[in-house]
Amino acid sequence: MSDLQDLDALLASLPKPSLAEQLAELEAARRAAAEAPPPEPTIIPPFVSPYPLHHPRAGLLRFPCALNCGWSHEEWPAAEPFELPPIPVTADGAECSRILSEHATAREDERKRRIEEAIRRHFAEAHAGQEPPARTDWRTP
Repeated sequence: MSDLQDLDALLASLPKPSLAEQLAELEAARRAAAEAPPPEPTIIPPFVSPYPLHHPRAGLLRFPCALNCGWSHEEWPAAEPFELPPIPVTADGAECSRILSEHATAREDERKRRIEEAIRRHFAEAHAGQEPPARTDWRTP
């Protein structure tokens, strides 16, 4: 037997959740989303990915001016230098996960700060006296 056949047999033997269990899971997720605090407002507009997947610059994120003046700020996360944070040899899985999550959050916060700074600089130069419009979530369009 191949590994895929073994996996298929294992998956087939697992108990299937009932329709009631699936519905309860969806309802719990819906309740959790409704009870979550609202996202913080941000001036970061929805990004555009101008290059297709097989292009050498795929993954570039372009944040256009919310006033459609033609200006945009570009971020290319894949081109940023990446270093793993120091993880103690004695760290267990939970500790490793915590350290990596904190590192990722810090990188995201730094990227967000850079984008907001570029947008504020642009508005001060090109749209003097006008504040950038706010949105509720900077990650989704």
